[in-house]
Amino acid sequence: MAYCLASAGRLARELWPTTFNSCRPKLPPVDKLAEWQVVPAEYDDICAWATVDRYENGLTSIRHGYVLLYSPDISPVQNQPTPVLIQFHGVVEAMNISPIGNYNGRKEAAPRAIQYLTLGASSYYDAFSAQLKAIEHLQSFIASSLSCGVQTNVRNPGTIYFQRVVFAKARNAASTSPRSVLVFGDDPHGWALAVQRDWVVTHRIVTGIYNNEGVAVKKPYTVIRPGDFVEVAARLEIAKFRKTNRWVTEARFIIQEVLRLCDRTTIQSLFATCSFLFDDLFDEPMPA
Repeated sequence: MAYCLASAGRLARELWPTTFNSCRPKLPPVDKLAEWQVVPAEYDDICAWATVDRYENGLTSIRHGYVLLYSPDISPVQNQPTPVLIQFHGVVEAMNISPIGNYNGRKEAAPRAIQYLTLGASSYYDAFSAQLKAIEHLQSFIASSLSCGVQTNVRNPGTIYFQRVVFAKARNAASTSPRSVLVFGDDPHGWALAVQRDWVVTHRIVTGIYNNEGVAVKKPYTVIRPGDFVEVAARLEIAKFRKTNRWVTEARFIIQEVLRLCDRTTIQSLFATCSFLFDDLFDEPMPA
């Protein structure tokens, strides 16, 4: 896992309120982490930290795609291309990470069905902006590496958008066709079952919470709700596709894992307390 660097000696994850992070296990000091574990804060450093390569041996989920890899000089796995996995934090603004995502049951919509999640800063811009800066540098690096303009798939400026394609194409031969990972309750409408001859769900986004001992515990995806403060692990893949008679290159963060650090009820209570104290401070009578 790689963590965004906010400034010399501090990670972005350390800038969030202690209340949000009280159950999360602590990391060693930045200077004790391996080089591959820290996303550099400067563009020049990212150029030596990462590389971009074509789809090969299932490294990406995108046709005609590319993937962000650790540079061979710092890779945690020697002599093997290793995708970069980056951890982000924020408050969930919008989401659909159910096993079949936003699929609506129409067969023609299956190839475009996605799971998605949007993170926002809430009121904590310093912590969040460090992550946005890292993304900006990564996007610039990808554009330089591929010698083309690179778009993002962000829906709202100032947020971080994650996604993952729901279905994989089924093959005619049963021995080579991917196997569905859906279990009872994942497909309540029977929509995925209806298209299983052509499209199959082959992955599960890992979801869970941190318990009071700071241990990540797997839980159903329904424990994650808008308003929660969460930790998201994602890979960065780059898609190249035709759009209105031109080729477009787009950087996409692909969700791997979502863990809840603080539920929305606690966060709402915290904001209500802060608002009360703020109002009370300014309601005091002015000195004579």
